[in-house]
Amino acid sequence: MEKDAEAETESSTTNAAKQTVCDAAIRCFQQYGPQRTSMADIADEAGISRKTLYRLFDDRPTLIEHILNQRLNEMGAGVKSRLRQFKTIEDALIEGSIESVAAGRQDKLFSEIVREDTNHRVEQFMFRGTDTVRKNMMKIWSPVLEEGRKHDLVRNDLTNERIVDLIQNVHALLFIRDDYGDNDQRAFLKDFLLPAILKVRNP
Repeated sequence: MEKDAEAETESSTTNAAKQTVCDAAIRCFQQYGPQRTSMADIADEAGISRKTLYRLFDDRPTLIEHILNQRLNEMGAGVKSRLRQFKTIEDALIEGSIESVAAGRQDKLFSEIVREDTNHRVEQFMFRGTDTVRKNMMKIWSPVLEEGRKHDLVRNDLTNERIVDLIQNVHALLFIRDDYGDNDQRAFLKDFLLPAILKVRNP
């Protein structure tokens, strides 16, 4: 029991230290821009040594991913509450997707990191995500998919996990296509996402 308590305290301390670093990184990003901020800048802002910083985060991309995870979690909470308001699965998939992309675009820091940080891992993060992102996406979209399955609207050959993977990839693509307005996104989702997920209805 004592060991469990010690481990829990250590984990809590580490999480607090990571949050301190993330907050410092965000302040640096806002001041200098994500691309011009170095790990040394972040360590100075957090009031720790670079050695301590690298004990918390192996490298800069790992820190970036941690921050993006946090931003996505916050955005996801708002999208999840909105999804409950759509009356059909088609509306939830189309309008909910548009709102998800809009939330990312409206988050200035999230947008700057994704657009300016020329790092392959950031690109991979957008399309592949992380375990945390996938779990949150499942929480957001599973209720919509299960409701659709009740009405025999969702393809039986696709698991919810596979569908959420498709949704995540489509959202990443639409986020990057910043030349697409809402109507362009709506048309793309109707032509691409709905047929990928929903059963073909007989006329």
